[in-house]
Amino acid sequence: MSISVLIANLPYLLQGALVTLWLAFVVVIAGTLLGAVVGTISSGGGPILRSLVTAYVFVFRGIPVLVVMFLGFYTFPAFGIRLSAYAAVMISMVFYVGAFVTEAVRGAIAAVPTGQIAAAKSLGMRRLTMLREVVLPQAARLSIAPILNISLMAIKQTSYASVVGAWELSFAAREVVERTLAAFQIFLGVMVIYFLICYPISLLANYCERKLSFDH
Repeated sequence: MSISVLIANLPYLLQGALVTLWLAFVVVIAGTLLGAVVGTISSGGGPILRSLVTAYVFVFRGIPVLVVMFLGFYTFPAFGIRLSAYAAVMISMVFYVGAFVTEAVRGAIAAVPTGQIAAAKSLGMRRLTMLREVVLPQAARLSIAPILNISLMAIKQTSYASVVGAWELSFAAREVVERTLAAFQIFLGVMVIYFLICYPISLLANYCERKLSFDH
């Protein structure tokens, strides 16, 4: 077994890795913002709003991400909207990641001690002020580790984008394998690249979990 074929094609794979990072960055940032807004609103909303958010979370968390991508890829053209494969994948994954972040944010808000909320009410804080000054800062701190783990999931799931024709790391790997027939060497390299991307985030998530557990 020679790794020379991997070394020769490594620059091409790294180009795909950059696209993967860009795709994951957009999806994670947009999905986190969506989930943070939806989770915050649903925590203080009425029963109808909470039911709608629960349905959104239940549906997207219960569907494989690949199916979500296919739905996004084929739904827009069905309504006459022409989008690139990248745009369709990003929109689909933003809603998918947003559902997980929504649940993480709702859980973090629910984890804020009720005694602090009662103390804020006793000081005469209005609902928005209490949310801004007391609840959200603590909820944001509690949700860091779960959101980092969700980000890890999103980075790895970008590999499914190649199924609908979006060029990224796994798509580049398939092209190289078709040309060289060196599947083991190429996908071994892809595994290492994904590991180098994800492992630092995993360490950061574990650090945040330990620190929050210790502080608590």
